[in-house]
Amino acid sequence: MTDERPTGTRARLELHAVVAAGVAGAAAFGVALLLLHGGTHPIGGDGSVARVAAFTTGAAAAVSFTVAHLRSDAPLPALSRHLQATLRVTATLAIALVTFGLGYLAATSAGEIFQAGFVGLELDAFGGALACAIASGAAAYLAHPLGDDVSTASLGVLVPTFLVVGVLFSMLTASDPDWWQLHFSELGAGGGISGFAFNMTLVLSGLLVATMGTYVRADLARATGQQGHGARGVGLLLAAIGGCMVLTGLVRVDVAEWLHIGFASGMVVVFAALCVGLPWLAPRLPRAIHLVSIAMVVGTLVALVLWVPVGYYNFTGFEFAACGLIFVWLSVFVRGVVAATADRADAAAGHADTAGPAGAPGSTSGAGDGKVVA
Repeated sequence: MTDERPTGTRARLELHAVVAAGVAGAAAFGVALLLLHGGTHPIGGDGSVARVAAFTTGAAAAVSFTVAHLRSDAPLPALSRHLQATLRVTATLAIALVTFGLGYLAATSAGEIFQAGFVGLELDAFGGALACAIASGAAAYLAHPLGDDVSTASLGVLVPTFLVVGVLFSMLTASDPDWWQLHFSELGAGGGISGFAFNMTLVLSGLLVATMGTYVRADLARATGQQGHGARGVGLLLAAIGGCMVLTGLVRVDVAEWLHIGFASGMVVVFAALCVGLPWLAPRLPRAIHLVSIAMVVGTLVALVLWVPVGYYNFTGFEFAACGLIFVWLSVFVRGVVAATADRADAAAGHADTAGPAGAPGSTSGAGDGKVVA
């Protein structure tokens, strides 16, 4: 009886993730043991175990992703060599910072929750270091697969996740409890951890959206079978939305209010233009995407009317509604593009199998007119 062990790509990637978790856990344990040496520490709050765990967890996630991404041989979008190099550097930096932010926020939030549940409990250096090791190992394990598969689908999940987590953290740590009576940008006003978290969330989310624009451009070209200006236009509009998000985060509302509002408004305008123009830019996408795009524009207009002139809610309410609609559209759009790309690849593979040896590998000839039906 032979002991057969899986040696395929997936098994190898899983092994790498486990090794990354072990290394990260051991390193975090050593660092935390030094930083927490002497006395006991609360789980959450100032001078707590969670503060140390936040940095070790964030660093573990960022390093694990970066190592996996640099080792990955996954193909990049079909661009010039210079643009591919730029995309690789930008994607690596942006996603590494985002994974650090997610790890940091997750550890900090978990510390506050456990502190509320275990009132009065304090940990010594060994117990605190063990908690940091567990959190850091888990973060490295979860972040490692992302480095092996940076794609439209993974970015489409990462962007809203990071944006929601970052904004929620800013809301919970806001020094002004009445911020919601003005607008979301009030979270980024002034100093403190809340303002920093809010503005950096916008900046990093914007970089991710701009990066996703390049991947979407390549996927659209494959999904529709068109290499023209349509896919390029969609990618550029997504990159413009990301650029507006970055500038909105860099220019605080309390520093240059009208400039901040201008960048934020530009983001909404470009998004509306993308939704309206999508049927012309990518007409071969599933009909559901075009219907949802038009519905998003109508929904945004309705939300605007409920703010002005109806006055049903304030500007913060309008921002909530608009952000919710954008998240819905982004989810539908990304899943639709990925599905259309997979359908076209399956159709091409089926045609190649039918054609036999005469069919060129990877050829899309004979796959109909390339139209993807909803």
